Amino acid sequence: MFKWPFRRHILKISSRSRIGPTKPTISSYQPFQDMRVAIAGASTGVGWHIADSILTGGRHELTILSRHEIPEFSSRGAHVKIVSYETSAALVPVLSGIHTVISAIGDHSRSGNAQLTLVQAAAEAGVVRFIPSGWSAIDGGTEDTIELYRYQQPALDALQKSSMQWSHPENGIFLNYFATPTSGIGHLKPLKFWIDVENCTASIPGGGNTKLAYTRVEDVGVFIDKVLDVQEEWPKVLRFAGAVVTHNELVKIAEDVRGKKFEVTYLTKEQLRAKLVPDPPSIYVNMATQLSLALLEGRFTFEPNFNQVDMKFTSPEQFLREWWGKNLRWGRR
Repeated sequence: MFKWPFRRHILKISSRSRIGPTKPTISSYQPFQDMRVAIAGASTGVGWHIADSILTGGRHELTILSRHEIPEFSSRGAHVKIVSYETSAALVPVLSGIHTVISAIGDHSRSGNAQLTLVQAAAEAGVVRFIPSGWSAIDGGTEDTIELYRYQQPALDALQKSSMQWSHPENGIFLNYFATPTSGIGHLKPLKFWIDVENCTASIPGGGNTKLAYTRVEDVGVFIDKVLDVQEEWPKVLRFAGAVVTHNELVKIAEDVRGKKFEVTYLTKEQLRAKLVPDPPSIYVNMATQLSLALLEGRFTFEPNFNQVDMKFTSPEQFLREWWGKNLRWGRR
């Protein structure tokens, strides 16, 4: 009942939990003004929302690296550069003078080399900071349970060897997937993860009491726009979350919002492993099961580690009521 996403990464697991929005403490800082920022992968997904927030913030000059034109962003002042990721040499001139590069390249199985090329070009061009594509869970390394995520390792290794400051973004699971199939999905691919709010069912790994990080994708964009202003060096792992909550708690909230009981199934690790298809024809065949196994490993369990920005996140209850409230027959379309 839930399907694959397309994205992953290293951290300490905490047992603290909160159902409401996390509230990072406010810290005063002098923001960079007119910083030149480049983003790759902004035509859709989390990259779209990050680009949108940077342009809305209006403090920084934004360059978008793309394989095609993106009129909705160029009309708002972004410099859309048509690029190829075949070699780093072609990217170096485009990145010359850029302070921070953000990668939101999605499908690592097809784009892993593209991100590696981007890292190499950024280092050669003298880029100061780099945010690699992550936007999900704790990094599983070269033997990641989630096979798709293994493809990003060469880029992470290259960053480790570079002189650039870099920080791997971890925001857990996007709350927006609970809005599928409404327009609340934003610019993400419409998918259902573990809890199908539309059909009032849930298929939950384990006993449902594992603490999980959830964040609305629009909040990810706003958070990154604010983080760009922080001058001190970022941690190697940038952890942030709108809420840390269990699936059992989420089901109760969803039941209250929908006004009916959900049909809930719990799956053990053994049951999940039995669902894995040997030698699948596509990397995505086992994706949903691998995500569930990773959840049981604690890969989506963490607390935020960065409090240098003033940020108010959307809580799961706020989000579910917005898209599935009792006054909305099938949620907002």
